[in-house]
Amino acid sequence: MSEGIALRETTGTFGTLAAYMMRLQIKSVLIWGGVLGAYAAAIVASYLSFGDPERMEQIMSAYPPELMDAFGISDFGTIEGFLHGQIFNLIPLAIAFFPILALSSAIAGAEERGTIDVLLGNPIPRWQLVVGSFFATAVSLLFIVAIMGGLMYGSAILMDVELDFAASVEGVLNLWPLSMFFGGLALLCSAIFHRRALAIAVPGFVLLAMYLADTLGRVSADLEVYRDFSVFYYYGAAITDGIDWANFFGVSGVAVLFALLAIVVFRRRDIYT
Repeated sequence: MSEGIALRETTGTFGTLAAYMMRLQIKSVLIWGGVLGAYAAAIVASYLSFGDPERMEQIMSAYPPELMDAFGISDFGTIEGFLHGQIFNLIPLAIAFFPILALSSAIAGAEERGTIDVLLGNPIPRWQLVVGSFFATAVSLLFIVAIMGGLMYGSAILMDVELDFAASVEGVLNLWPLSMFFGGLALLCSAIFHRRALAIAVPGFVLLAMYLADTLGRVSADLEVYRDFSVFYYYGAAITDGIDWANFFGVSGVAVLFALLAIVVFRRRDIYT
């Protein structure tokens, strides 16, 4: 009987904590989703000025082959191919910073603000703080990509651009595991270090290094071997080719693994207050 009551109390505490963290992120979700969605809508609008297939072929022929390989540009003749080259090859560098910034604050940021002792002064196990932060950020990120996708697809409808709905959903959804990979790494760094700056700098450096490794590996046979070590290699081109679900769940699993490691580290280290 007492074990059942304790379980309900723990579950209730976790739900309250996760809901509280999501409420704190509402403003950020609206800003990130709105800005990224406006950018995507603008790119859809720009497609109209290049919508003639012959003009597209002329533009693509003017691109250096190495540049096209580096950014995975293969087809500007369709709106999906155009969006892949103009949005989904570049926007991961931006959207990944949402979970990095959010989860770097989970532990190290709370220590710097002097609020972590208040949080842990409540009947909240340390693992709940880690999992609650990860869960809240993961849900918030889903809302961001949903807003972005809605504005992108909505602009296509308004401008009479034949954008496939399923392709647009897969394109934005595929941003989630990639971004949470770096968010999970930021959470782990937040548990290891006592400074939020380091919890941002490390995953930020890894993000840029992996992006460069994948980009340069596309154009250089000598560097191609390093693509296997970049999460961007497993990102693919979901808006044109569909989601590779094995890679989707594989990258998501690594993000969860980072969170589990963060629990282990956080439970064993001292807190600075």
